[in-house]
Amino acid sequence: MDIRKEFEHLQYFFDSYYNQTFYNAQLEEQFLRFLADEPEWVVRALKLEVEKLERIHHRRDTETWAKIEELVHENSMRYFSFEDGKTFIKVASRLLKDIE
Repeated sequence: MDIRKEFEHLQYFFDSYYNQTFYNAQLEEQFLRFLADEPEWVVRALKLEVEKLERIHHRRDTETWAKIEELVHENSMRYFSFEDGKTFIKVASRLLKDIE
């Protein structure tokens, strides 16, 4: 699996909307901003990646998760631990549920 290609929109979200400079930002607020600012095709692409992320988390595939965490941290400087993934997936899934 090419993590960089598989999760390019996830990385974009973290790099552009939830990077370390947003140190006190709330995830939900940044997600709402993303939904308001981005074209529908980008939002749909992120939704598909969140669904993949959820499957990886559900399988407890910590090896793949470590690669995703490294990708997220690369530019955003945000840590994305396996434990944090559950919260991220919950918020993202709720806000993306009506996107087709």
